[in-house]
Amino acid sequence: MFAIIIITLSSFAIAKILKKFAKNASPYLLFAIADILIGLLILGFAIYDFNTAVGEFAGILGEMVLLIGEPIVVVLLIIDAIAWNMSRENIKNKLYHTKPINKE
Repeated sequence: MFAIIIITLSSFAIAKILKKFAKNASPYLLFAIADILIGLLILGFAIYDFNTAVGEFAGILGEMVLLIGEPIVVVLLIIDAIAWNMSRENIKNKLYHTKPINKE
């Protein structure tokens, strides 16, 4: 549960920082980029731990982070894609179902 909260809040924080650099970008895109960055960091740490750890429990921390962190990142990306798709459909419905203005 703690990992879900940390990864989600980190994604929001990184997306907020990215918003300062790309003012016109979609918040869904920024969240997806932030989420992918976190996923790559998790993967990089896991690979680093696999290659550098020695001893009886070599690589166990990297494996734990990979097994816990990556599914959270993937689920957040799926939720972001669903929210983005629903937002697009709502915008399309508003554009196509507007009533014409009477000029009387």
